[in-house]
Amino acid sequence: MKNLKLAPVAAVVMALYAPMAISGDDHAHENEPLELNQPISFDSHEDHQHEQLVAHEDEDHQAHDEQVEAALHVDEHEDGDDDDHADEADDDHGHDEEEEEGLKLSPAQSAIAGIEVASVHPSQFDMRQRTPAQLLADPNLTRQVALPVSVRVVARHITPGQQVHTGDKLYTIASSEIANAQGKYLLAQAEWKRVVSLGKKAVSAARYQQARIDIETSIQDLLAIGMTQQQIDGLTRSDHKLGQFELLAGQSGTLQQDNAVVGQFIDASTPLALIADESALWVSAQIRPKQVGQVQLGQEVTVQVDNLFYQAKVIGRDHQLDPQTRTETIRLAIDNSEHRLHAGEYATVFFSQSKRSGIVLPDSALARGADGDWMVYLYDGDAYSGVEVTVLASQQGFNLISGIEAGSKVAITGAFFLASEQAKSGFDIHNH
Repeated sequence: MKNLKLAPVAAVVMALYAPMAISGDDHAHENEPLELNQPISFDSHEDHQHEQLVAHEDEDHQAHDEQVEAALHVDEHEDGDDDDHADEADDDHGHDEEEEEGLKLSPAQSAIAGIEVASVHPSQFDMRQRTPAQLLADPNLTRQVALPVSVRVVARHITPGQQVHTGDKLYTIASSEIANAQGKYLLAQAEWKRVVSLGKKAVSAARYQQARIDIETSIQDLLAIGMTQQQIDGLTRSDHKLGQFELLAGQSGTLQQDNAVVGQFIDASTPLALIADESALWVSAQIRPKQVGQVQLGQEVTVQVDNLFYQAKVIGRDHQLDPQTRTETIRLAIDNSEHRLHAGEYATVFFSQSKRSGIVLPDSALARGADGDWMVYLYDGDAYSGVEVTVLASQQGFNLISGIEAGSKVAITGAFFLASEQAKSGFDIHNH
């Protein structure tokens, strides 16, 4: 900025107040000369203010000081504006150079933005066919609790959803049919003891065989009702209540159904409860006839439930089409030892279809450019540069792409952040 000549009035004012400026509050500057040749600018409005100061010399010096300081403040502000504009011009020039060089971030900024860089190399991309599926309880690990006789529920010992173990009490049940079966057993047991005590030589072979048949049949009837051998052996105790017993869990698992209410009379073969061990589940997948040839028994496949992926094994197929959907059911076994999955959940099964080789990147490495094309960001050790790529195939969060060379360093995470920064800076990859 050019130096302006001081107006006569302004010179008078500066001459009058120079000693005051030197001997101000800041004693550290007492020996420093006043620099009057420093650029200071005043506009016509400021000249008018100084003319008023000369016309009113009888006013106190403090008012004059404030007005002079205000004028100097205006000058400094104007000088600062000029400097700011110069800085902005420099910044704009530097920004242009930065755009040409790419997006630069410090290691700390990259870490905060969650950007990770890795060298990429060709790898196998397994093309898979998506198939809808559903999780089922494994019938080999599922037990339905139902009785062959009509009973009345005397007491409950469980809660729906509870984890039970083999031998845990489920219900106390009673009925006349139970009493009749237990009575027959006690009579058969007494006769069998007499026959055994007399020996085969003292009784006829027919009596001996009949006694044996009666005791075995009565035991099987009680086992079918739901009693255990230990409970049957305890029927001879004098304190046992004839006609009732405690129904125990026949296996460990989760109580998934509980249909019994205390005092309820339940008909024969009516399900009381369902216990399922979910440490392993089945997956039922529906496939089209043309896909059947791609599925083999024992084949390992990927199963997706929500956003989690699991490995399962093909264990069987129906060999017939559903008349409604015209699809065939494929059954798979899946490990569920951590009990994250549950019967009834929907799933997606990925059957291997073909394999291709190329650069494979996760979804987090891709972002849409301003023109809608897919982009990745290469890192040269100093800056990130956006490069357009072509997505050849996508599945399960990964993409087979073309457009970059093997060995390139790519931001495998944080692409969205880099795209946002690029958009704000107005950087256009088509100009490079």
